[in-house]
Amino acid sequence: MTQSALAEAVGCKQSAISMLESGQSVKIARETVEKIASRLGVPLEPASDDPRSPAMAAGPLPAHAFCPNAFCYTNVPYVVNGDLLFWPRPQPASAAGGTHCAVCGELLERRCPHCGAPLGAGACCPHCGGALVTNTLPPETDPETWSAQRRREIAEWRSLTL
Repeated sequence: MTQSALAEAVGCKQSAISMLESGQSVKIARETVEKIASRLGVPLEPASDDPRSPAMAAGPLPAHAFCPNAFCYTNVPYVVNGDLLFWPRPQPASAAGGTHCAVCGELLERRCPHCGAPLGAGACCPHCGGALVTNTLPPETDPETWSAQRRREIAEWRSLTL
Protein backbone atom coordinates (compact mmCIF):
# COMPACT_ATOMS: atom_id res chain seq x y z
CA MET A 1 0.00 0.00 0.00
CA THR A 2 1.39 3.40 -0.89
CA GLN A 3 1.37 6.38 1.46
CA SER A 4 -1.19 8.06 -0.80
CA ALA A 5 -3.49 5.03 -0.79
CA LEU A 6 -3.30 4.72 2.98
CA ALA A 7 -3.94 8.44 3.41
CA GLU A 8 -6.99 8.23 1.16
CA ALA A 9 -8.27 5.15 3.01
CA VAL A 10 -8.18 6.91 6.40
CA GLY A 11 -9.02 10.44 5.24
CA CYS A 12 -5.77 12.29 5.86
CA LYS A 13 -2.94 13.77 3.80
CA GLN A 14 0.00 11.75 2.49
CA SER A 15 2.35 13.98 4.49
CA ALA A 16 0.73 12.73 7.72
CA ILE A 17 1.62 9.16 6.76
CA SER A 18 5.17 10.26 5.98
CA MET A 19 5.50 12.00 9.35
CA LEU A 20 4.15 8.95 11.15
CA GLU A 21 6.67 6.68 9.41
CA SER A 22 9.51 8.94 10.44
CA GLY A 23 8.46 8.76 14.10
CA GLN A 24 6.78 12.16 14.31
CA SER A 25 3.39 10.91 15.53
CA VAL A 26 3.09 13.75 18.05
CA LYS A 27 2.56 16.13 15.12
CA ILE A 28 -0.54 14.21 13.99
CA ALA A 29 -3.96 14.24 15.64
CA ARG A 30 -4.47 11.21 17.89
CA GLU A 31 -7.68 10.38 16.00
CA THR A 32 -5.74 10.20 12.72
CA VAL A 33 -3.04 8.03 14.27
CA GLU A 34 -5.76 5.72 15.60
CA LYS A 35 -7.38 5.45 12.14
CA ILE A 36 -4.02 4.64 10.53
CA ALA A 37 -3.18 2.09 13.20
CA SER A 38 -6.58 0.45 12.86
CA ARG A 39 -6.27 0.23 9.06
CA LEU A 40 -2.80 -1.35 9.38
CA GLY A 41 -3.71 -3.60 12.30
CA VAL A 42 -1.09 -1.91 14.48
CA PRO A 43 -1.77 -1.75 18.24
CA LEU A 44 -1.45 1.56 20.03
CA GLU A 45 -0.42 2.28 23.57
CA PRO A 46 -3.26 3.71 25.72
CA ALA A 47 -3.95 7.40 25.20
CA SER A 48 -2.60 8.19 28.67
CA ASP A 49 0.85 7.19 27.34
CA ASP A 50 0.56 9.83 24.62
CA PRO A 51 3.38 12.34 25.20
CA ARG A 52 0.94 15.15 24.40
CA SER A 53 -1.37 14.20 27.26
CA PRO A 54 -1.27 16.41 30.38
CA ALA A 55 -0.15 13.50 32.55
CA MET A 56 2.89 12.86 30.38
CA ALA A 57 3.79 16.52 29.82
CA ALA A 58 4.74 16.89 33.47
CA GLY A 59 7.66 14.49 33.34
CA PRO A 60 10.03 12.59 31.07
CA LEU A 61 8.77 9.79 28.87
CA PRO A 62 9.19 6.32 30.35
CA ALA A 63 12.22 4.39 29.16
CA HIS A 64 11.12 1.99 26.44
CA ALA A 65 12.90 -0.62 24.42
CA PHE A 66 11.90 -2.63 21.37
CA CYS A 67 12.58 -6.10 20.03
CA PRO A 68 14.76 -6.03 16.88
CA ASN A 69 13.54 -9.50 15.79
CA ALA A 70 11.43 -9.10 12.64
CA PHE A 71 9.67 -12.39 13.40
CA CYS A 72 8.62 -11.39 16.94
CA TYR A 73 4.89 -10.83 17.48
CA THR A 74 5.69 -7.46 19.08
CA ASN A 75 6.67 -6.11 15.64
CA VAL A 76 3.68 -5.51 13.36
CA PRO A 77 4.57 -5.56 9.63
CA TYR A 78 3.16 -3.23 7.01
CA VAL A 79 4.12 -2.30 3.47
CA VAL A 80 4.77 1.19 2.12
CA ASN A 81 5.70 1.68 -1.52
CA GLY A 82 6.64 -2.00 -1.75
CA ASP A 83 8.97 -1.86 1.27
CA LEU A 84 8.27 -4.06 4.27
CA LEU A 85 8.52 -2.13 7.54
CA PHE A 86 7.85 -3.20 11.11
CA TRP A 87 6.07 -1.14 13.74
CA PRO A 88 7.76 -2.17 17.00
CA ARG A 89 5.58 -2.19 20.09
CA PRO A 90 7.58 -0.52 22.86
CA GLN A 91 8.31 -2.67 25.87
CA PRO A 92 8.78 -1.17 29.32
CA ALA A 93 12.35 -1.30 30.57
CA SER A 94 11.17 -3.63 33.32
CA ALA A 95 9.79 -6.26 30.92
CA ALA A 96 11.59 -9.61 31.21
CA GLY A 97 14.23 -8.14 33.49
CA GLY A 98 14.68 -5.15 31.22
CA THR A 99 17.15 -6.72 28.81
CA HIS A 100 15.22 -9.31 26.79
CA CYS A 101 11.94 -9.34 24.88
CA ALA A 102 9.08 -10.71 26.97
CA VAL A 103 7.72 -12.54 23.90
CA CYS A 104 10.69 -14.03 22.02
CA GLY A 105 13.65 -13.50 24.37
CA GLU A 106 15.71 -11.38 21.94
CA LEU A 107 17.96 -8.72 23.45
CA LEU A 108 15.98 -5.45 23.52
CA GLU A 109 17.20 -2.31 21.72
CA ARG A 110 17.07 1.01 23.57
CA ARG A 111 18.45 3.26 20.83
CA CYS A 112 18.37 3.48 17.05
CA PRO A 113 20.52 0.63 15.68
CA HIS A 114 21.82 2.95 12.93
CA CYS A 115 22.68 6.24 14.63
CA GLY A 116 22.28 5.55 18.36
CA ALA A 117 19.63 8.26 18.80
CA PRO A 118 16.95 7.87 21.47
CA LEU A 119 13.84 6.01 20.37
CA GLY A 120 10.78 7.75 19.03
CA ALA A 121 7.39 6.35 18.14
CA GLY A 122 7.11 4.71 14.76
CA ALA A 123 8.87 2.24 12.52
CA CYS A 124 11.78 4.53 11.66
CA CYS A 125 14.25 6.63 13.63
CA PRO A 126 13.13 10.27 13.84
CA HIS A 127 16.77 11.35 13.54
CA CYS A 128 18.30 9.29 10.73
CA GLY A 129 15.19 7.76 9.14
CA GLY A 130 16.54 4.21 9.39
CA ALA A 131 14.15 1.33 10.02
CA LEU A 132 14.28 0.26 13.67
CA VAL A 133 13.55 -3.39 12.88
CA THR A 134 15.55 -4.86 10.00
CA ASN A 135 13.65 -6.86 7.40
CA THR A 136 15.32 -10.28 7.47
CA LEU A 137 12.89 -12.06 5.16
CA PRO A 138 14.23 -13.71 2.00
CA PRO A 139 14.20 -11.25 -0.94
CA GLU A 140 11.76 -13.41 -2.92
CA THR A 141 9.08 -12.98 -0.21
CA ASP A 142 6.07 -10.97 -1.38
CA PRO A 143 5.82 -8.20 1.26
CA GLU A 144 2.08 -7.55 0.81
CA THR A 145 1.08 -11.20 1.18
CA TRP A 146 3.48 -11.93 4.02
CA SER A 147 2.58 -8.84 6.05
CA ALA A 148 -1.17 -9.45 5.70
CA GLN A 149 -0.77 -13.06 6.83
CA ARG A 150 1.53 -12.05 9.67
CA ARG A 151 -0.90 -9.40 10.96
CA ARG A 152 -3.62 -12.08 11.04
CA GLU A 153 -1.28 -14.38 13.01
CA ILE A 154 -0.43 -11.57 15.45
CA ALA A 155 -4.13 -10.76 15.96
CA GLU A 156 -4.87 -14.43 16.63
CA TRP A 157 -1.93 -14.72 19.03
CA ARG A 158 -3.06 -11.59 20.92
CA SER A 159 -6.61 -12.89 21.21
CA LEU A 160 -5.24 -16.08 22.81
CA THR A 161 -2.80 -14.34 25.17
CA LEU A 162 -4.96 -11.47 26.42
